[in-house]
Amino acid sequence: MSLQLFKQQCVPALLTAVLLTGCGDSESPGPESGNSTTAGTTAEPAQELVHEAVTLIQQKDFNAAIDRLNKAILADARSADAYFQRAGILADAGQDKLALADYSKAIELQPDDVRFLNMRGLFLLTRKQLDGAFADFSLATEKDPKYVQAWNNRGLVHLAKNEISDAIKDFSRAVEIDPNYSDGFNNRGFAWFQSGENAKALQDFNATLKLRPDYVNAYNNRGTLFLKLNQFREAASDFSEAIRRDENNPRHYQNRRTAYLELGMAEQAGQDAAKLTWLIQLGELNAEVVRHPQKAAGYLRRASHLASGGHHEVALANFEQAAKAEPDRPDSWISRAQYWYDTGDFQNAITDATTALEKEYSHQALSVRADAFLRLQRFDEAIADFVAAKRLDPAVAEAYYQRSLKYQREGRRADAEADLEQARLLNPNIGQQ
Repeated sequence: MSLQLFKQQCVPALLTAVLLTGCGDSESPGPESGNSTTAGTTAEPAQELVHEAVTLIQQKDFNAAIDRLNKAILADARSADAYFQRAGILADAGQDKLALADYSKAIELQPDDVRFLNMRGLFLLTRKQLDGAFADFSLATEKDPKYVQAWNNRGLVHLAKNEISDAIKDFSRAVEIDPNYSDGFNNRGFAWFQSGENAKALQDFNATLKLRPDYVNAYNNRGTLFLKLNQFREAASDFSEAIRRDENNPRHYQNRRTAYLELGMAEQAGQDAAKLTWLIQLGELNAEVVRHPQKAAGYLRRASHLASGGHHEVALANFEQAAKAEPDRPDSWISRAQYWYDTGDFQNAITDATTALEKEYSHQALSVRADAFLRLQRFDEAIADFVAAKRLDPAVAEAYYQRSLKYQREGRRADAEADLEQARLLNPNIGQQ
């Protein structure tokens, strides 16, 4: 079973059929840890800037955070915290050489801070630089023999090298130090799974979930073990628990679908297959947005896809992003107008379609606005837009027919007859049901 690398939340991990968790500290080294080595007034403004950067990172405003960290380093070139925080942002942005340089600088400034060694080791592990990662984790355990995260992460390196027995030793050391260390039990369970020790694997996965009943990876892992043991009903139950806590992870649906097929539950398996396809498409759209963050098209496609899956709040956020990316592009407003119309918010549909028309004359914008006017029984405006959009379809016939009824009620017989005639030209059977 091959190993692939991925990031889960803010810490790296290894992904296989079951999931392993690589661990940083419960709190990443930050400005409050007092790691800056320069005392006095120069260090204080630097630490304040790092505090601000950490807040900005939490808000996902990474450009502003980098700006604060650059200023912190200018204020105090020995601020290990500033280099460390900047390394994390650079690593996430794919700037690996710069990230490694910053991690190394933080370690140079604070060589005894095992957390910096651990995080550089995780960085190297996710880049498959296994020897460097092993060296960092080993040095961390030498400096602090009770540092459970480093024992755990060194175990992951052993797993990546297929050194299963050594991995089990390191994970066991981690849980001996901290009997409540759920990541260690989860990862040792995987190592037992890899070595064919299914009973021991099940025992560790059970221990993980007893410690952390909300541990998504452990549900997935135990479910995968149940699949191996042909306990398909138990497997489906565990994958369902994983989905309940992590509803947009395609792996869980793929695994549950396998269990459902083995149980002969074709309808449920089909539903999972459809969800899996939707999530794969979402992943492709996410990648498009990452490649072209300044283009509206990716946000618009993703917004429509999210809306089709019922994720309306996130869909609206993507429409907003599209408008920000290219504010003068009319289809950003037209697409959201269509979304408003489809969800029954006809007034907002009219507002957005009108904004699109202010930017560029468009039959599509006129068409959406006409439909919205019709649903609000604003027949004059609907017909004017239908005519301008050059539409000749049942909706237009309905607009003329409804206005003819309105004219009849008002005693405007000639106008009513003219509209009824126009309606029947478009739909000869209208009004005859």
